[in-house]
Amino acid sequence: MTSHKKATIHDTQWDLLEVLWVKERATAREVAEALAKKRGWAVSTVKTLLDRMVQKELVAARQVGNVWEYTPAVRPIEARRSAWAELVEKAFGGAVAPALHFLAKDAKLSKKDLAELRALLDAKDAKGTKEKSHE
Repeated sequence: MTSHKKATIHDTQWDLLEVLWVKERATAREVAEALAKKRGWAVSTVKTLLDRMVQKELVAARQVGNVWEYTPAVRPIEARRSAWAELVEKAFGGAVAPALHFLAKDAKLSKKDLAELRALLDAKDAKGTKEKSHE
C-alpha cells in the first residue's frame, strides 16, 4: 500500500484479505470456495471485488495461464494498524487516550484481556522511561 494515503478496508474486503493471508495466493474461485458458507458469493462477484482491491493496492494480481492469481499486498499488522488509526480518528477525534479509556472501561474485556492490556501499557511505559533516561 502506498504510504501517502491508506485505503479504507471495508467488511467484505477484510473477508477476502483473511482468506489471502491464510492461503498466501489464490484464484477468485479458491477465494469464493473459502467464503462459500460465510458469504455465498459467485466467483464473478469475488473476481470483481478482488479487482477493485487491486486498484486500491490491497491485493496484487498476476495472470497464470488463463486464470488470475491474487496475493495480499498488505500485511495483517499494516491493515490492523490502519483500521485502528481510522477508528481512533473517526470515533475519538484522533485522541488515543479516550480510545484506550473506552477499551478499559466500556468494552467487554475479560480479566485476561485487561491483564494483557495492562502489561502492554506497563511495558510501553517502562520503555519510554528507559529511553528518556538515556537522552
